[in-house]
Amino acid sequence: MIAVLQPDLSLLFFAQPHQDQRHAVEVASRVAPHLAEAALTHDVGKTASRLGAVQRACATIWGWARLPAKGRWRLYLDHGNIGASMLKEAHASDLAIAFAAHHPGPTPPGIDARAWQELSAADDA
Repeated sequence: MIAVLQPDLSLLFFAQPHQDQRHAVEVASRVAPHLAEAALTHDVGKTASRLGAVQRACATIWGWARLPAKGRWRLYLDHGNIGASMLKEAHASDLAIAFAAHHPGPTPPGIDARAWQELSAADDA
């Protein structure tokens, strides 16, 4: 399954912690093969924060409470935009870039709604 990724995208995938790699593979296993790139790379921006599992959980709760965050917590909460930039630089598909930047959320303009729904459902499962 990882073989569908171009070399630069493989580097981003393998830079993720094992639990994120495992999650990405699980998401990819639930979608059509043409959506695998987006599924495997949708959380690559989380690597920028270098937070562990407990810190991530705390940052997530902090974000849900809409409290201001700084430093690595801010990076974690901004992982979608960071990941989208990383994917753009690595020449990922428009769908992969958009899914990293905008999930969870509504389908962005110009993105296939069925593909978005399939990815979203797989990520939520």
